[in-house]
Amino acid sequence: MARRVCGVWDDSLVALHVVSDGVIWMSYLWIPLVMLGSYFAHKNKIRLHGPILWILLLYVVFITACGWTHFFDALMFYHPVYRINGLLRALTAVVSLATAVSLVRLVPMAISAPLTILAQQAALHQQHVWLRDILDSATDGRLRLCEDRSELPRRLGEGPVAVEVSAASDLRSVRKALQGVAETMGFDRPRINDLISAVHEASMNALVHADAATVHSYRNADEVQIWIEDKGAGIPLDKLPISTLKQGYSTAGTAGQGWSLILLCVNAAFLLTGPEGTVLVLEMHRESGQQSVPVSAAVGGDIMAAERGG
Repeated sequence: MARRVCGVWDDSLVALHVVSDGVIWMSYLWIPLVMLGSYFAHKNKIRLHGPILWILLLYVVFITACGWTHFFDALMFYHPVYRINGLLRALTAVVSLATAVSLVRLVPMAISAPLTILAQQAALHQQHVWLRDILDSATDGRLRLCEDRSELPRRLGEGPVAVEVSAASDLRSVRKALQGVAETMGFDRPRINDLISAVHEASMNALVHADAATVHSYRNADEVQIWIEDKGAGIPLDKLPISTLKQGYSTAGTAGQGWSLILLCVNAAFLLTGPEGTVLVLEMHRESGQQSVPVSAAVGGDIMAAERGG
């Protein structure tokens, strides 16, 4: 028989149990949905360490199973689903026991995971500093390795002229746009040729290694600034020195002269690269004698960006 006809149950007592179990059931379903929804919505920004992810999944299964036991508790007041409720409770018992046993091993690992991540981040930062100093020294301060977007230079005031590069034929549009910008600014022919050569090589690198890129140009009265951005896999940190400094080196079967030519032509180059893509900012003055490149500190090996007016 249904539970409400077994014994003496008045309507208010039945309502107390049914409403309470119903609210608990809905809450127990809503909580894991919110947790999983938040995880998948921010999956690209938040990388959960293995033990923490397993704790999340176990908690979702455990609380969902508990929620359905409350649903059938309420349902049994009207329908005698004792066997189904018993089977569900047995399943919940197994899940609860597995969760309890697993937490003994997972919780210590989850607690230590942030410390491991912090240590890895510190090592990665130190590697960036080391590589930055190598590139700075080898290029006389011309190439600056950036660790995040905050270390990239400010965009100049006027612009942008934008060109999408998804095929080799688009490089002609890049060269034509840059020639127009440089001529408007009063660049002489050798400087125009240097600018076009550097941006062409940088855009070609992005096209070869990332299949597509966006080229933006900004300028003020005396300086032009080119941003080449792609969504490729980035340059591995252990390959950065040889990729940017060794003439003739290439991982794509090309001639490998791109970086050598780029650094020879421009006043300054800022490089930000990682799994989410690469940003290369090239700066060039109208007059060849002007200089606002990143300059090595006299002592300590750090890099100081020269002050830019405005």
